[in-house]
Amino acid sequence: MRSWIIVSCFCAIVLLADLGGARLWDRDEPRNARCAAEMLQNGDWIVPTFAGELRSHKPPLLYWMQMASYQVFGVNEFSARLPSALCGLGTVLLTISIATRLLGRRVAPWVGISLGTSLMFVLASRAATPDGPLIFCSTLAIAIYVHLSHRVVGPEAPGGVEFHWPNTFGWVAVYAACGLAVLAKGPIGLLLPGCVIGLHAIWQLNRLKNEASQRCLSFSDSPEIGDSNRCLSSSESDRCLSLSGTGQGGTVRRSATRLASVFMAVVRFVIAAITTAWRMHPFLAIAVVLLVAGPWYVAVGQATDGVWLREFFLEHNVSRALSPMEGHDGPPILFYLATLLVGTFPWSMFAIPIVIAAYDGYKKQPEVRPAIVLSACWAAVYVGFFSIAATKLPSYITPCYPGVALCIGWFLHRVGESQFDRPRWLKAGYLCGIAVGIGIAIGLAGPATEILPDASIVGIAGIVLAVASCIGAALTVEKHADLGIRSFVVGGVLATGLLFSLGPRLADNHRSELNLLMQQLSDHSRDEIIVAGNIEPSWVFYADGALPAVEIDDNGRWLNRLSDHLQESEGSVALVRGEQMSRLTSHMTNRFGSESMDVVSRARGFLTKDDWVAVRLNASPARITANPQEETTPNY
Repeated sequence: MRSWIIVSCFCAIVLLADLGGARLWDRDEPRNARCAAEMLQNGDWIVPTFAGELRSHKPPLLYWMQMASYQVFGVNEFSARLPSALCGLGTVLLTISIATRLLGRRVAPWVGISLGTSLMFVLASRAATPDGPLIFCSTLAIAIYVHLSHRVVGPEAPGGVEFHWPNTFGWVAVYAACGLAVLAKGPIGLLLPGCVIGLHAIWQLNRLKNEASQRCLSFSDSPEIGDSNRCLSSSESDRCLSLSGTGQGGTVRRSATRLASVFMAVVRFVIAAITTAWRMHPFLAIAVVLLVAGPWYVAVGQATDGVWLREFFLEHNVSRALSPMEGHDGPPILFYLATLLVGTFPWSMFAIPIVIAAYDGYKKQPEVRPAIVLSACWAAVYVGFFSIAATKLPSYITPCYPGVALCIGWFLHRVGESQFDRPRWLKAGYLCGIAVGIGIAIGLAGPATEILPDASIVGIAGIVLAVASCIGAALTVEKHADLGIRSFVVGGVLATGLLFSLGPRLADNHRSELNLLMQQLSDHSRDEIIVAGNIEPSWVFYADGALPAVEIDDNGRWLNRLSDHLQESEGSVALVRGEQMSRLTSHMTNRFGSESMDVVSRARGFLTKDDWVAVRLNASPARITANPQEETTPNY
């Protein structure tokens, strides 16, 4: 219990430190945060809206949690992100509980610390997006399955857990958690956790069947049974097969035998999958999920005449699966393998040793096989499913990070207990950590400062990682691998903590275009401001609603609308992109005369080359409206 508390405290610091320090990041964070704010203002817990328009991107679980947070802490960045952070902390605790059941109490803290400090998991847990609640609910479903199906018979001993098929009430609990996941992000909340559980259950049932067969064979080989029923040993079988394959046609027969074996293995797997799926009570799953999530889906369908349901299921599920949306595509498999390497930073420095340790554990230690197989199933389901889907985003596979953490934690424990006997791979991992740490430090102190002048401060994280890797490598050379990995873990935790406690706030200081909007909102009422072009979602959030806007068109009508708005009062101001300033200047000169427009302020867009410019008329309304109906033709 003490280790749980210590790990929880470390992870809480990483997930909660300066959580509301940076403003909401475009585009998903402000959309979700503003949607929850509008639902709270309208007293509507059914229909999600953003800027007064229907928002059909995601179901409401995140919005509901944010609404509850707003009622306690007010509408701000901290309260918008707090639900995700709490879900992240809950996911860490659930993963520790899974590791405790399958790997033992001594391994569990390593698993928790590796998950709670992995780059992409921390990012998802510190963002006002549905990923945090989805990860928590999916992990909850798998944790319930693990605890109900794996019973402890001998703690910390080989074969310390036995597999027992969960009863009906256990499956109800699993599917209730999946129902919450469906409220977080849709059908994948049931489909993917169900596939993870199903694959692991297939392996467990097959393992039990093989063990029963081996016991039967060992009984038949006993002296009391005699030699009449004795099976051939493996050497005898191999000798018979080799004899049968000699002579003409032997190669063909061997190839046919192999193909037949592969075909039969596929058939057996399909049969096992169908049988296992049926034993998992699919109709019960649908019924429980409908009971948990169905009432809201029915209510939102009725409230929007089915529009929300059509847009969500057809556009944001089917269309995303069949074709890339918003340019989010990538090579199958490789995209998400690269994502896993980046997402599990800093532990991915030891990616190859982790795989080796997992393989060795599966081969040599039967008691850890359930955990390693669960980890493999967890990662394979999410990586495989979203590799098939056309639209690809790094955040899609974040629900598999708890499963990956099982193998990472197992590796860290093995090294920490001096049980990993491949020092060369450890040294290679430390060298990788040194190289990556130096690369981060140089990159943030050099090229990144051209975009973010304060980026060099965050480079401290890279220095910390490089130093920790140097210490770990030195201790490994001196035959103290256990101390070396502990030094690296401390450095990795500090590096991740520094990245997220310093980076977002320093980057936020250079969001000049948002600073420009905030200044105009402090000087003018919302109705006095007009925006030319698309409005960023963060502007809607910080303006407490949609701003007047004109859409850029080719015939120049937007110029007339914008100039008409500027005439309405002396306090009217327009926000225009720098690339449109030449057209606007020419139009204003033709309509009102030269020097009729003042540039109030100018700001560079964040991480872009576009400027945003605030302009106003340089003359009184009385003078400008002398010829209000005068037609002008833009000179461009």
